[in-house]
Amino acid sequence: MKKSKFKLFSIVLSIALLLSIPNPFTLASASNTNRNSINTHNGQVLDSGKWAPNTYKAINNLIQENRTHNSKRKPYAVFDWDNTSIFQDTTDNVMNYQVNNLKFKMTPEQLEHSLTHGDNKPIPQEIFVEPYKNVNGQSVNIYNLSKDIVSDYKYFWAHYRGLNPNADGKLADIAAVQATDQFKDFKAKIWFAYSALIDTFGEDVGYTWQLNLFVGFTPDELTQLCNDAIEYYLAEKIQNVYFDSPATLPGIAGEVKNSVIDNYFTQGLRTVPEMSNLMNVLRQNGIDVYISTAAMDTVVRSFSSNPLYGYNVPEENVLGLRLKVDNAGRYKAEIPDKKDYAINVKHGKAYNINKYLVPKYGANPILIAGDSSGDYEMMTELSGFNNVKMINDKKPVKMVLISNRIRGEGLGELSKIATSQMGTPNPSIVLQGRNENTGLWIPDERTLRLGKTSLQLIK
Repeated sequence: MKKSKFKLFSIVLSIALLLSIPNPFTLASASNTNRNSINTHNGQVLDSGKWAPNTYKAINNLIQENRTHNSKRKPYAVFDWDNTSIFQDTTDNVMNYQVNNLKFKMTPEQLEHSLTHGDNKPIPQEIFVEPYKNVNGQSVNIYNLSKDIVSDYKYFWAHYRGLNPNADGKLADIAAVQATDQFKDFKAKIWFAYSALIDTFGEDVGYTWQLNLFVGFTPDELTQLCNDAIEYYLAEKIQNVYFDSPATLPGIAGEVKNSVIDNYFTQGLRTVPEMSNLMNVLRQNGIDVYISTAAMDTVVRSFSSNPLYGYNVPEENVLGLRLKVDNAGRYKAEIPDKKDYAINVKHGKAYNINKYLVPKYGANPILIAGDSSGDYEMMTELSGFNNVKMINDKKPVKMVLISNRIRGEGLGELSKIATSQMGTPNPSIVLQGRNENTGLWIPDERTLRLGKTSLQLIK
Protein backbone atom coordinates (compact mmCIF):
# COMPACT_ATOMS: atom_id res chain seq x y z
CA MET A 1 0.00 0.00 0.00
CA LYS A 2 1.26 3.40 -0.90
CA LYS A 3 2.05 5.85 1.90
CA SER A 4 0.98 9.47 2.12
CA LYS A 5 3.66 12.07 1.43
CA PHE A 6 1.84 14.90 3.11
CA LYS A 7 0.74 15.85 6.56
CA LEU A 8 -2.86 15.11 7.56
CA PHE A 9 -3.89 18.77 7.53
CA SER A 10 -2.61 19.31 3.98
CA ILE A 11 -4.37 16.24 2.62
CA VAL A 12 -7.81 17.03 3.97
CA LEU A 13 -7.56 20.72 3.13
CA SER A 14 -6.58 19.87 -0.44
CA ILE A 15 -9.55 17.55 -0.76
CA ALA A 16 -11.83 20.30 0.46
CA LEU A 17 -10.44 22.75 -2.09
CA LEU A 18 -10.60 20.31 -4.98
CA LEU A 19 -14.19 19.40 -4.24
CA SER A 20 -15.18 23.04 -3.74
CA ILE A 21 -16.64 22.40 -0.32
CA PRO A 22 -16.29 24.57 2.77
CA ASN A 23 -13.04 24.06 4.64
CA PRO A 24 -13.82 21.13 6.97
CA PHE A 25 -11.60 22.65 9.65
CA THR A 26 -13.65 25.90 9.80
CA LEU A 27 -15.59 26.02 13.02
CA ALA A 28 -19.24 26.95 13.28
CA SER A 29 -18.58 30.58 14.13
CA ALA A 30 -18.84 31.64 10.48
CA SER A 31 -19.27 35.23 9.38
CA ASN A 32 -22.58 36.90 10.15
CA THR A 33 -22.51 38.33 6.66
CA ASN A 34 -23.14 34.92 5.07
CA ARG A 35 -26.32 35.59 3.12
CA ASN A 36 -27.13 31.89 2.84
CA SER A 37 -27.21 31.34 6.59
CA ILE A 38 -29.77 31.90 9.30
CA ASN A 39 -28.67 33.87 12.35
CA THR A 40 -29.50 32.44 15.74
CA HIS A 41 -29.54 34.40 18.99
CA ASN A 42 -26.30 36.31 19.69
CA GLY A 43 -25.16 36.05 16.06
CA GLN A 44 -24.47 32.28 16.13
CA VAL A 45 -24.79 30.89 12.63
CA LEU A 46 -25.78 27.61 11.01
CA ASP A 47 -24.37 27.53 7.48
CA SER A 48 -26.87 26.55 4.82
CA GLY A 49 -24.18 24.50 3.08
CA LYS A 50 -25.81 21.72 1.09
CA TRP A 51 -28.75 21.16 3.43
CA ALA A 52 -32.11 20.24 1.91
CA PRO A 53 -34.01 23.55 2.41
CA ASN A 54 -36.92 22.06 4.36
CA THR A 55 -34.57 20.09 6.60
CA TYR A 56 -32.39 23.13 7.15
CA LYS A 57 -35.36 25.23 8.21
CA ALA A 58 -36.59 22.54 10.62
CA ILE A 59 -33.16 22.16 12.25
CA ASN A 60 -32.83 25.91 12.65
CA ASN A 61 -36.25 26.13 14.27
CA LEU A 62 -35.29 23.34 16.67
CA ILE A 63 -32.16 25.21 17.70
CA GLN A 64 -34.06 28.46 18.21
CA GLU A 65 -36.74 26.80 20.33
CA ASN A 66 -34.26 24.97 22.59
CA ARG A 67 -31.27 27.31 22.90
CA THR A 68 -30.32 28.12 26.48
CA HIS A 69 -27.76 29.93 28.62
CA ASN A 70 -28.60 27.81 31.66
CA SER A 71 -25.68 25.42 32.09
CA LYS A 72 -27.59 23.39 34.69
CA ARG A 73 -30.56 22.60 32.44
CA LYS A 74 -28.96 22.04 29.05
CA PRO A 75 -30.69 20.09 26.29
CA TYR A 76 -28.63 17.65 24.24
CA ALA A 77 -28.52 15.97 20.83
CA VAL A 78 -27.26 12.49 19.88
CA PHE A 79 -25.65 11.65 16.55
CA ASP A 80 -24.70 8.36 15.00
CA TRP A 81 -21.21 8.61 13.50
CA ASP A 82 -20.60 6.47 10.40
CA ASN A 83 -22.60 7.54 7.34
CA THR A 84 -24.37 10.16 9.45
CA SER A 85 -21.76 12.55 10.80
CA ILE A 86 -19.20 11.51 8.18
CA PHE A 87 -19.37 9.74 4.84
CA GLN A 88 -18.76 5.99 4.99
CA ASP A 89 -17.65 3.63 7.76
CA THR A 90 -14.61 4.45 9.88
CA THR A 91 -14.01 1.00 11.38
CA ASP A 92 -14.31 -0.83 8.05
CA ASN A 93 -11.70 1.49 6.57
CA VAL A 94 -9.47 1.13 9.64
CA MET A 95 -9.82 -2.65 9.47
CA ASN A 96 -8.86 -2.68 5.80
CA TYR A 97 -5.89 -0.43 6.48
CA GLN A 98 -4.85 -2.69 9.36
CA VAL A 99 -5.03 -5.79 7.18
CA ASN A 100 -3.30 -4.17 4.20
CA ASN A 101 -0.39 -3.12 6.38
CA LEU A 102 -0.46 -6.19 8.63
CA LYS A 103 -0.74 -4.03 11.75
CA PHE A 104 -1.51 -6.66 14.39
CA LYS A 105 -0.38 -7.12 17.98
CA MET A 106 -1.26 -10.78 18.47
CA THR A 107 0.52 -14.11 18.38
CA PRO A 108 -1.05 -16.73 16.06
CA GLU A 109 -2.63 -18.38 19.09
CA GLN A 110 -4.19 -15.12 20.26
CA LEU A 111 -5.49 -14.46 16.76
CA GLU A 112 -7.20 -17.85 16.62
CA HIS A 113 -8.98 -17.10 19.89
CA SER A 114 -10.05 -13.68 18.65
CA LEU A 115 -11.38 -15.09 15.39
CA THR A 116 -13.56 -17.70 17.09
CA HIS A 117 -15.09 -15.49 19.78
CA GLY A 118 -17.67 -12.71 19.78
CA ASP A 119 -20.09 -11.28 22.33
CA ASN A 120 -17.92 -12.73 25.14
CA LYS A 121 -18.34 -16.35 24.13
CA PRO A 122 -17.29 -18.88 21.49
CA ILE A 123 -19.09 -18.35 18.19
CA PRO A 124 -21.50 -21.21 17.36
CA GLN A 125 -20.20 -23.83 14.95
CA GLU A 126 -23.24 -23.43 12.71
CA ILE A 127 -22.65 -22.96 9.01
CA PHE A 128 -23.12 -19.49 7.54
CA VAL A 129 -26.37 -18.49 5.90
CA GLU A 130 -26.70 -18.00 2.15
CA PRO A 131 -24.86 -16.84 0.11
CA TYR A 132 -21.74 -17.43 2.20
CA LYS A 133 -20.37 -20.61 0.62
CA ASN A 134 -17.08 -21.36 -1.09
CA VAL A 135 -16.75 -21.38 -4.89
CA ASN A 136 -17.67 -25.08 -4.98
CA GLY A 137 -20.97 -24.40 -3.20
CA GLN A 138 -19.80 -26.01 0.04
CA SER A 139 -20.91 -24.70 3.44
CA VAL A 140 -18.47 -22.74 5.57
CA ASN A 141 -18.31 -21.76 9.24
CA ILE A 142 -16.04 -19.51 11.26
CA TYR A 143 -13.89 -22.42 12.44
CA ASN A 144 -13.05 -23.47 8.86
CA LEU A 145 -12.15 -19.91 8.00
CA SER A 146 -10.18 -19.24 11.18
CA LYS A 147 -7.87 -22.20 10.50
CA ASP A 148 -7.05 -20.80 7.07
CA ILE A 149 -6.63 -17.21 8.30
CA VAL A 150 -4.34 -18.32 11.13
CA SER A 151 -2.34 -20.50 8.71
CA ASP A 152 -1.70 -17.43 6.56
CA TYR A 153 -0.84 -15.41 9.66
CA LYS A 154 1.69 -18.03 10.78
CA TYR A 155 3.42 -17.64 7.43
CA PHE A 156 3.75 -13.88 7.99
CA TRP A 157 4.77 -14.49 11.61
CA ALA A 158 7.63 -16.70 10.47
CA HIS A 159 8.91 -14.46 7.69
CA TYR A 160 7.93 -10.79 8.26
CA ARG A 161 9.73 -8.80 10.94
CA GLY A 162 7.18 -6.00 10.73
CA LEU A 163 4.80 -8.40 12.46
CA ASN A 164 7.22 -10.51 14.49
CA PRO A 165 10.69 -9.10 15.32
CA ASN A 166 12.01 -12.66 15.55
CA ALA A 167 10.94 -13.61 12.01
CA ASP A 168 13.60 -14.71 9.50
CA GLY A 169 13.07 -11.67 7.24
CA LYS A 170 12.25 -13.64 4.09
CA LEU A 171 9.48 -11.10 3.46
CA ALA A 172 11.52 -7.91 3.46
CA ASP A 173 8.73 -5.34 3.53
CA ILE A 174 4.97 -4.92 3.37
CA ALA A 175 5.08 -4.91 -0.45
CA ALA A 176 6.58 -8.38 -0.34
CA VAL A 177 3.84 -9.50 2.04
CA GLN A 178 1.10 -8.11 -0.19
CA ALA A 179 2.50 -9.96 -3.20
CA THR A 180 1.96 -13.38 -1.61
CA ASP A 181 -1.02 -15.67 -2.13
CA GLN A 182 -1.17 -16.00 1.65
CA PHE A 183 -1.93 -12.29 1.92
CA LYS A 184 -4.68 -12.46 -0.71
CA ASP A 185 -6.20 -15.42 1.12
CA PHE A 186 -5.86 -13.72 4.52
CA LYS A 187 -7.57 -10.54 3.35
CA ALA A 188 -10.40 -12.19 1.43
CA LYS A 189 -11.30 -14.60 4.22
CA ILE A 190 -11.30 -11.94 6.94
CA TRP A 191 -13.73 -9.80 4.95
CA PHE A 192 -15.84 -12.86 4.06
CA ALA A 193 -15.99 -13.92 7.71
CA TYR A 194 -16.94 -10.47 8.98
CA SER A 195 -19.93 -10.10 6.67
CA ALA A 196 -21.00 -13.71 7.12
CA LEU A 197 -20.97 -13.42 10.91
CA ILE A 198 -23.21 -10.33 10.86
CA ASP A 199 -25.73 -11.92 8.48
CA THR A 200 -25.69 -15.27 10.29
CA PHE A 201 -25.53 -14.32 13.97
CA GLY A 202 -26.32 -10.59 14.04
CA GLU A 203 -24.49 -7.40 14.90
CA ASP A 204 -23.71 -8.32 18.52
CA VAL A 205 -21.49 -11.17 17.34
CA GLY A 206 -20.22 -9.61 14.11
CA TYR A 207 -19.34 -6.20 15.49
CA THR A 208 -17.62 -7.49 18.63
CA TRP A 209 -15.72 -10.01 16.47
CA GLN A 210 -14.41 -7.08 14.43
CA LEU A 211 -13.20 -5.41 17.64
CA ASN A 212 -11.16 -8.50 18.46
CA LEU A 213 -8.77 -7.64 15.64
CA PHE A 214 -7.55 -4.83 17.92
CA VAL A 215 -6.51 -7.22 20.71
CA GLY A 216 -3.01 -6.44 21.96
CA PHE A 217 -3.13 -2.72 21.17
CA THR A 218 -2.99 -0.09 23.88
CA PRO A 219 -5.56 2.72 23.47
CA ASP A 220 -2.78 5.07 22.33
CA GLU A 221 -1.50 2.57 19.77
CA LEU A 222 -4.98 2.03 18.41
CA THR A 223 -5.53 5.78 18.17
CA GLN A 224 -2.35 6.09 16.10
CA LEU A 225 -3.47 3.26 13.81
CA CYS A 226 -6.81 5.01 13.34
CA ASN A 227 -5.14 8.36 12.67
CA ASP A 228 -3.04 6.76 9.94
CA ALA A 229 -6.01 4.94 8.40
CA ILE A 230 -8.26 8.02 8.44
CA GLU A 231 -5.53 10.12 6.83
CA TYR A 232 -5.05 7.52 4.12
CA TYR A 233 -8.71 6.96 3.26
CA LEU A 234 -9.66 10.63 3.29
CA ALA A 235 -7.46 10.87 0.20
CA GLU A 236 -8.58 7.65 -1.50
CA LYS A 237 -11.17 7.34 -4.27
CA ILE A 238 -14.66 6.33 -3.15
CA GLN A 239 -15.42 2.98 -4.72
CA ASN A 240 -16.60 -0.54 -4.00
CA VAL A 241 -13.80 -3.11 -4.05
CA TYR A 242 -13.79 -6.90 -3.74
CA PHE A 243 -11.31 -9.32 -2.20
CA ASP A 244 -11.09 -12.89 -3.56
CA SER A 245 -8.91 -15.69 -2.27
CA PRO A 246 -6.53 -17.46 -4.69
CA ALA A 247 -7.27 -20.93 -6.05
CA THR A 248 -3.74 -21.94 -5.01
CA LEU A 249 -4.65 -21.86 -1.28
CA PRO A 250 -8.07 -23.43 -0.77
CA GLY A 251 -7.18 -24.49 2.76
CA ILE A 252 -9.93 -26.04 4.88
CA ALA A 253 -12.72 -23.56 4.02
CA GLY A 254 -12.01 -23.64 0.30
CA GLU A 255 -11.64 -20.76 -2.14
CA VAL A 256 -13.98 -17.85 -1.44
CA LYS A 257 -14.94 -15.10 -3.86
CA ASN A 258 -16.50 -12.03 -2.32
CA SER A 259 -17.02 -10.69 -5.84
CA VAL A 260 -19.35 -13.58 -6.72
CA ILE A 261 -21.66 -12.90 -3.76
CA ASP A 262 -21.39 -9.10 -4.12
CA ASN A 263 -19.74 -8.74 -0.72
CA TYR A 264 -17.85 -5.50 -1.27
CA PHE A 265 -15.90 -3.05 0.85
CA THR A 266 -16.63 0.62 0.20
CA GLN A 267 -13.31 2.40 0.54
CA GLY A 268 -12.92 6.08 1.22
CA LEU A 269 -13.86 8.48 4.01
CA ARG A 270 -15.09 12.06 3.85
CA THR A 271 -15.92 14.68 6.43
CA VAL A 272 -19.37 16.28 6.26
CA PRO A 273 -18.92 20.02 6.84
CA GLU A 274 -22.64 20.55 7.43
CA MET A 275 -22.59 18.12 10.34
CA SER A 276 -19.46 19.48 11.98
CA ASN A 277 -20.97 22.95 11.63
CA LEU A 278 -24.25 21.78 13.16
CA MET A 279 -22.48 20.22 16.15
CA ASN A 280 -20.57 23.41 16.83
CA VAL A 281 -23.67 25.60 16.45
CA LEU A 282 -25.63 23.37 18.83
CA ARG A 283 -22.93 23.79 21.46
CA GLN A 284 -22.80 27.55 20.88
CA ASN A 285 -26.51 27.62 21.65
CA GLY A 286 -26.09 25.69 24.91
CA ILE A 287 -27.03 22.28 23.50
CA ASP A 288 -24.62 19.45 24.28
CA VAL A 289 -23.58 17.00 21.57
CA TYR A 290 -23.03 13.24 21.93
CA ILE A 291 -22.04 10.48 19.53
CA SER A 292 -23.70 7.07 19.80
CA THR A 293 -21.93 4.64 17.51
CA ALA A 294 -21.86 0.91 16.81
CA ALA A 295 -18.12 1.29 16.24
CA MET A 296 -15.48 1.08 18.95
CA ASP A 297 -15.35 4.25 21.02
CA THR A 298 -11.57 4.66 20.62
CA VAL A 299 -11.87 4.41 16.83
CA VAL A 300 -14.55 7.09 16.60
CA ARG A 301 -12.83 9.40 19.09
CA SER A 302 -9.82 9.36 16.76
CA PHE A 303 -12.05 11.14 14.25
CA SER A 304 -14.77 12.98 16.18
CA SER A 305 -12.50 14.39 18.90
CA ASN A 306 -9.50 15.18 16.69
CA PRO A 307 -9.37 18.99 16.35
CA LEU A 308 -8.12 18.65 12.77
CA TYR A 309 -11.60 17.67 11.60
CA GLY A 310 -13.65 20.37 13.34
CA TYR A 311 -16.33 18.22 15.00
CA ASN A 312 -14.85 18.96 18.43
CA VAL A 313 -16.80 16.28 20.29
CA PRO A 314 -15.38 15.74 23.80
CA GLU A 315 -13.93 12.23 24.12
CA GLU A 316 -16.20 11.47 27.07
CA ASN A 317 -19.23 12.28 24.89
CA VAL A 318 -18.66 9.28 22.61
CA LEU A 319 -20.72 6.19 23.41
CA GLY A 320 -19.51 3.23 21.37
CA LEU A 321 -18.50 -0.41 21.58
CA ARG A 322 -15.85 -1.16 24.17
CA LEU A 323 -13.14 -3.70 24.86
CA LYS A 324 -11.68 -4.40 28.28
CA VAL A 325 -7.95 -4.04 28.85
CA ASP A 326 -5.63 -6.46 30.61
CA ASN A 327 -3.23 -5.66 33.45
CA ALA A 328 -0.71 -4.33 30.94
CA GLY A 329 -3.24 -1.86 29.56
CA ARG A 330 -3.76 -3.74 26.28
CA TYR A 331 -7.10 -4.62 24.78
CA LYS A 332 -8.31 -8.16 25.23
CA ALA A 333 -11.11 -10.08 23.48
CA GLU A 334 -13.71 -9.22 26.11
CA ILE A 335 -16.47 -6.62 26.20
CA PRO A 336 -18.00 -5.13 29.37
CA ASP A 337 -20.94 -6.79 31.12
CA LYS A 338 -23.97 -5.97 28.99
CA LYS A 339 -26.11 -5.26 32.06
CA ASP A 340 -23.75 -2.42 32.91
CA TYR A 341 -23.04 -1.23 29.38
CA ALA A 342 -25.01 -2.67 26.48
CA ILE A 343 -23.50 -3.48 23.09
CA ASN A 344 -24.12 -0.10 21.50
CA VAL A 345 -26.20 -1.09 18.49
CA LYS A 346 -29.97 -1.18 17.92
CA HIS A 347 -31.74 -1.45 21.31
CA GLY A 348 -28.33 -1.14 23.01
CA LYS A 349 -28.09 2.46 21.80
CA ALA A 350 -31.43 3.36 23.37
CA TYR A 351 -30.50 1.41 26.52
CA ASN A 352 -27.20 3.26 27.05
CA ILE A 353 -28.74 6.69 26.37
CA ASN A 354 -31.49 5.91 28.85
CA LYS A 355 -29.03 4.57 31.44
CA TYR A 356 -26.32 7.23 31.22
CA LEU A 357 -27.64 10.39 29.56
CA VAL A 358 -31.30 10.59 30.55
CA PRO A 359 -30.50 10.59 34.31
CA LYS A 360 -27.76 13.18 33.78
CA TYR A 361 -30.03 15.61 31.94
CA GLY A 362 -33.39 14.53 33.34
CA ALA A 363 -34.66 14.34 29.78
CA ASN A 364 -34.44 12.60 26.44
CA PRO A 365 -32.38 14.20 23.66
CA ILE A 366 -34.09 16.89 21.59
CA LEU A 367 -32.53 15.52 18.39
CA ILE A 368 -31.34 12.12 17.23
CA ALA A 369 -29.54 11.67 13.91
CA GLY A 370 -28.79 8.39 12.17
CA ASP A 371 -28.74 6.49 8.90
CA SER A 372 -29.36 2.76 9.38
CA SER A 373 -31.33 0.00 11.06
CA GLY A 374 -28.82 0.15 13.91
CA ASP A 375 -30.22 3.59 14.79
CA TYR A 376 -33.93 2.73 14.56
CA GLU A 377 -34.40 1.82 18.22
CA MET A 378 -32.81 4.96 19.62
CA MET A 379 -34.88 6.99 17.16
CA THR A 380 -38.16 5.36 18.20
CA GLU A 381 -37.78 4.05 21.77
CA LEU A 382 -36.95 7.56 22.95
CA SER A 383 -39.63 9.27 20.86
CA GLY A 384 -42.56 6.92 20.36
CA PHE A 385 -42.39 7.56 16.61
CA ASN A 386 -43.90 4.89 14.35
CA ASN A 387 -46.06 3.78 17.32
CA VAL A 388 -43.10 2.23 19.16
CA LYS A 389 -43.39 2.00 22.94
CA MET A 390 -41.02 4.40 24.67
CA ILE A 391 -38.27 3.13 26.96
CA ASN A 392 -39.03 5.80 29.60
CA ASP A 393 -41.70 8.30 30.65
CA LYS A 394 -39.78 11.46 29.73
CA LYS A 395 -40.92 13.90 27.09
CA PRO A 396 -40.17 12.35 23.71
CA VAL A 397 -37.37 13.27 21.34
CA LYS A 398 -38.52 16.26 19.32
CA MET A 399 -36.89 15.51 16.00
CA VAL A 400 -35.16 12.72 14.10
CA LEU A 401 -32.72 13.53 11.30
CA ILE A 402 -32.13 10.72 8.79
CA SER A 403 -29.11 10.69 6.52
CA ASN A 404 -30.93 9.21 3.55
CA ARG A 405 -29.34 5.97 2.44
CA ILE A 406 -32.58 4.63 0.99
CA ARG A 407 -33.08 2.03 3.70
CA GLY A 408 -35.99 -0.36 4.10
CA GLU A 409 -37.78 -1.95 7.07
CA GLY A 410 -37.96 0.20 10.22
CA LEU A 411 -35.84 3.06 8.98
CA GLY A 412 -37.72 2.94 5.70
CA GLU A 413 -40.96 3.42 7.62
CA LEU A 414 -39.53 6.49 9.35
CA SER A 415 -38.38 7.78 5.98
CA LYS A 416 -41.91 7.46 4.62
CA ILE A 417 -43.21 9.47 7.57
CA ALA A 418 -40.57 12.08 6.79
CA THR A 419 -41.68 12.32 3.16
CA SER A 420 -45.28 12.84 4.30
CA GLN A 421 -44.10 15.75 6.46
CA MET A 422 -41.92 17.45 3.85
CA GLY A 423 -42.84 21.13 3.59
CA THR A 424 -45.02 21.12 6.72
CA PRO A 425 -44.34 23.77 9.41
CA ASN A 426 -43.28 21.44 12.22
CA PRO A 427 -41.90 18.11 10.96
CA SER A 428 -40.79 15.55 13.54
CA ILE A 429 -38.72 13.44 11.11
CA VAL A 430 -36.57 14.98 8.36
CA LEU A 431 -34.40 13.58 5.56
CA GLN A 432 -31.08 14.74 4.16
CA GLY A 433 -29.77 13.54 0.80
CA ARG A 434 -26.22 13.04 -0.40
CA ASN A 435 -24.18 12.17 -3.46
CA GLU A 436 -22.56 8.82 -2.73
CA ASN A 437 -20.18 9.24 -5.68
CA THR A 438 -18.50 12.26 -4.10
CA GLY A 439 -19.32 11.87 -0.40
CA LEU A 440 -20.93 15.31 -0.39
CA TRP A 441 -24.40 16.32 0.69
CA ILE A 442 -26.81 17.72 -1.87
CA PRO A 443 -29.54 20.32 -1.18
CA ASP A 444 -32.32 17.75 -1.46
CA GLU A 445 -34.00 15.04 0.60
CA ARG A 446 -33.20 12.56 -2.18
CA THR A 447 -29.90 10.70 -2.58
CA LEU A 448 -27.75 9.85 -5.57
CA ARG A 449 -26.61 6.28 -5.04
CA LEU A 450 -23.06 5.19 -5.80
CA GLY A 451 -22.80 4.51 -9.53
CA LYS A 452 -26.30 5.81 -10.27
CA THR A 453 -27.40 8.84 -12.28
CA SER A 454 -30.85 9.64 -10.87
CA LEU A 455 -31.93 10.75 -7.41
CA GLN A 456 -33.98 8.46 -5.16
CA LEU A 457 -36.18 9.43 -2.20
CA ILE A 458 -37.28 6.20 -0.53
CA LYS A 459 -36.94 2.48 -1.10
